[in-house]
Amino acid sequence: MENKASNIQIWQYITAILLIFLLGYHLLQRVPWLFNVSTFDQTLTSAFVYNQYKEAGWALLLLAWVALFHGLNGVRGMLFELHQGKTYNTIINVLFWLVFIVFAAIAALTIVKLPAY
Repeated sequence: MENKASNIQIWQYITAILLIFLLGYHLLQRVPWLFNVSTFDQTLTSAFVYNQYKEAGWALLLLAWVALFHGLNGVRGMLFELHQGKTYNTIINVLFWLVFIVFAAIAALTIVKLPAY
């Protein structure tokens, strides 16, 4: 059976790989010739960005969730290295999930409740 440190590290690797692909996709949304516009500035107009949200909001939400998990899991791993103990580990794990759930919900509401343009 694997220990907690190796499980944390495995999840760090998985989310790091996902982040590479999701950030790549996110950055590709600013490449002008992919969307038949002539300049980078045109990909930053409010109408263009709004349409991207409508079409690929799921990718931005997934990016937010993966980045949030990756960051919090890294902090969690560092906290486990500072101190060990059953109560301490339980508190860290509960705080990890509470913070993740709250900020994941905020990210979801930001994408889902996007106002009409």
